[in-house]
Amino acid sequence: MAKTLPDQNCKIVAESLTDALANQWRDAKNPDNTVFASSSLTVYKGADFAKRDIARQRDALRQCPSKSETNDKRQWDNVHEVKIPALKGFDDVVAEEGHLGTDEKGQKADTYYVSLTGRRGQYVLNSAVSRGPDTQDQNRTDAANALSLMLSRLASR
Repeated sequence: MAKTLPDQNCKIVAESLTDALANQWRDAKNPDNTVFASSSLTVYKGADFAKRDIARQRDALRQCPSKSETNDKRQWDNVHEVKIPALKGFDDVVAEEGHLGTDEKGQKADTYYVSLTGRRGQYVLNSAVSRGPDTQDQNRTDAANALSLMLSRLASR
Protein backbone atom coordinates (compact mmCIF):
# COMPACT_ATOMS: atom_id res chain seq x y z
CA MET A 1 0.00 0.00 0.00
CA ALA A 2 1.30 3.43 -0.92
CA LYS A 3 0.27 7.07 -0.84
CA THR A 4 1.69 9.97 -2.82
CA LEU A 5 2.94 13.17 -1.18
CA PRO A 6 5.48 15.80 -2.18
CA ASP A 7 8.98 15.29 -0.78
CA GLN A 8 11.23 18.09 0.57
CA ASN A 9 11.92 19.17 -3.06
CA CYS A 10 8.17 19.23 -3.88
CA LYS A 11 8.47 16.18 -6.16
CA ILE A 12 5.57 13.75 -5.87
CA VAL A 13 6.77 10.43 -4.44
CA ALA A 14 5.06 7.27 -3.25
CA GLU A 15 5.31 6.48 0.44
CA SER A 16 4.54 3.16 2.05
CA LEU A 17 1.49 3.09 4.31
CA THR A 18 3.11 1.00 7.02
CA ASP A 19 0.56 1.96 9.69
CA ALA A 20 -2.47 1.27 7.48
CA LEU A 21 -4.66 -1.78 7.61
CA ALA A 22 -6.28 -1.15 4.21
CA ASN A 23 -6.35 1.35 1.36
CA GLN A 24 -8.77 1.60 -1.56
CA TRP A 25 -8.50 4.04 -4.48
CA ARG A 26 -10.95 4.74 -7.31
CA ASP A 27 -10.68 6.98 -10.39
CA ALA A 28 -13.61 8.17 -12.51
CA LYS A 29 -14.27 10.52 -15.43
CA ASN A 30 -17.29 11.70 -17.33
CA PRO A 31 -17.92 10.40 -20.88
CA ASP A 32 -16.47 13.45 -22.66
CA ASN A 33 -13.29 13.49 -20.49
CA THR A 34 -13.88 17.00 -19.17
CA VAL A 35 -14.27 16.09 -15.47
CA PHE A 36 -11.94 13.77 -13.60
CA ALA A 37 -12.45 12.55 -10.05
CA SER A 38 -10.81 10.24 -7.59
CA SER A 39 -11.64 8.97 -4.16
CA SER A 40 -9.80 6.95 -1.57
CA LEU A 41 -10.24 5.41 1.84
CA THR A 42 -7.40 4.49 4.16
CA VAL A 43 -8.02 2.60 7.38
CA TYR A 44 -5.24 3.03 9.93
CA LYS A 45 -4.37 0.91 12.95
CA GLY A 46 -5.69 3.71 15.17
CA ALA A 47 -6.76 7.35 15.24
CA ASP A 48 -3.24 8.59 16.10
CA PHE A 49 -1.90 7.19 12.82
CA ALA A 50 -4.74 8.85 10.89
CA LYS A 51 -4.04 12.17 12.68
CA ARG A 52 -0.41 11.89 11.63
CA ASP A 53 -1.48 11.33 8.00
CA ILE A 54 -3.62 14.49 7.99
CA ALA A 55 -0.86 16.53 9.64
CA ARG A 56 1.70 15.38 7.05
CA GLN A 57 -0.65 16.32 4.22
CA ARG A 58 -1.20 19.78 5.69
CA ASP A 59 2.55 20.29 6.21
CA ALA A 60 3.36 19.22 2.63
CA LEU A 61 0.64 21.49 1.29
CA ARG A 62 2.03 24.50 3.13
CA GLN A 63 5.60 23.68 2.02
CA CYS A 64 4.93 23.28 -1.72
CA PRO A 65 3.11 26.07 -3.62
CA SER A 66 4.17 24.21 -6.75
CA LYS A 67 4.95 20.55 -7.26
CA SER A 68 5.94 18.18 -10.03
CA GLU A 69 5.68 14.50 -10.80
CA THR A 70 8.77 12.35 -10.48
CA ASN A 71 7.81 9.88 -13.23
CA ASP A 72 6.47 12.23 -15.93
CA LYS A 73 6.30 15.93 -16.83
CA ARG A 74 3.19 17.03 -14.87
CA GLN A 75 3.59 20.29 -12.98
CA TRP A 76 1.16 21.96 -10.61
CA ASP A 77 1.21 25.60 -9.53
CA ASN A 78 -0.79 27.85 -7.22
CA VAL A 79 -1.16 24.93 -4.81
CA HIS A 80 -2.65 26.17 -1.56
CA GLU A 81 -4.84 25.30 1.39
CA VAL A 82 -8.34 26.74 1.38
CA LYS A 83 -10.94 27.14 4.07
CA ILE A 84 -14.21 25.41 3.34
CA PRO A 85 -17.42 25.30 5.33
CA ALA A 86 -17.27 22.59 7.98
CA LEU A 87 -18.12 19.14 6.73
CA LYS A 88 -20.30 17.40 9.32
CA GLY A 89 -19.01 14.26 10.95
CA PHE A 90 -15.28 14.74 10.39
CA ASP A 91 -12.67 15.22 13.12
CA ASP A 92 -10.38 17.14 10.74
CA VAL A 93 -10.43 18.25 7.09
CA VAL A 94 -7.65 19.45 4.78
CA ALA A 95 -8.76 21.30 1.65
CA GLU A 96 -6.28 21.79 -1.20
CA GLU A 97 -6.64 23.62 -4.50
CA GLY A 98 -4.29 24.09 -7.38
CA HIS A 99 -3.70 24.29 -11.12
CA LEU A 100 -2.17 21.71 -13.45
CA GLY A 101 -0.14 23.74 -15.94
CA THR A 102 1.72 20.93 -17.72
CA ASP A 103 0.40 17.42 -18.42
CA GLU A 104 2.23 14.09 -18.24
CA LYS A 105 3.63 14.56 -21.78
CA GLY A 106 4.92 18.08 -21.09
CA GLN A 107 2.08 19.75 -23.01
CA LYS A 108 0.42 22.93 -21.73
CA ALA A 109 -2.63 22.16 -19.61
CA ASP A 110 -5.20 24.38 -17.94
CA THR A 111 -6.88 22.17 -15.36
CA TYR A 112 -7.96 23.20 -11.87
CA TYR A 113 -8.44 20.79 -9.00
CA VAL A 114 -9.80 20.55 -5.49
CA SER A 115 -8.75 17.78 -3.13
CA LEU A 116 -10.52 17.30 0.20
CA THR A 117 -9.20 14.92 2.83
CA GLY A 118 -11.26 14.19 5.91
CA ARG A 119 -10.47 12.16 8.99
CA ARG A 120 -12.87 10.43 11.30
CA GLY A 121 -11.21 8.34 13.94
CA GLN A 122 -8.91 5.85 12.24
CA TYR A 123 -10.39 6.49 8.77
CA VAL A 124 -9.00 8.95 6.21
CA LEU A 125 -11.18 9.71 3.19
CA ASN A 126 -10.20 11.74 0.13
CA SER A 127 -12.16 13.15 -2.77
CA ALA A 128 -10.57 15.08 -5.64
CA VAL A 129 -12.21 16.71 -8.67
CA SER A 130 -10.54 18.47 -11.61
CA ARG A 131 -11.77 20.23 -14.74
CA GLY A 132 -11.04 23.28 -16.89
CA PRO A 133 -10.85 27.01 -16.04
CA ASP A 134 -13.44 28.85 -13.92
CA THR A 135 -14.63 25.65 -12.24
CA GLN A 136 -13.26 25.80 -8.69
CA ASP A 137 -16.65 26.54 -7.10
CA GLN A 138 -18.16 23.48 -8.80
CA ASN A 139 -15.06 21.40 -8.00
CA ARG A 140 -15.41 22.33 -4.30
CA THR A 141 -19.09 21.44 -4.26
CA ASP A 142 -18.57 18.12 -6.04
CA ALA A 143 -15.62 17.12 -3.84
CA ALA A 144 -17.48 18.06 -0.63
CA ASN A 145 -20.59 16.14 -1.72
CA ALA A 146 -18.51 13.07 -2.57
CA LEU A 147 -16.62 13.18 0.73
CA SER A 148 -19.87 13.53 2.71
CA LEU A 149 -21.42 10.63 0.79
CA MET A 150 -18.39 8.46 1.48
CA LEU A 151 -18.59 9.22 5.20
CA SER A 152 -22.31 8.46 5.32
CA ARG A 153 -21.68 5.09 3.68
CA LEU A 154 -18.87 4.35 6.10
CA ALA A 155 -21.05 5.30 9.09
CA SER A 156 -23.90 3.07 7.90
CA ARG A 157 -21.75 -0.08 8.04
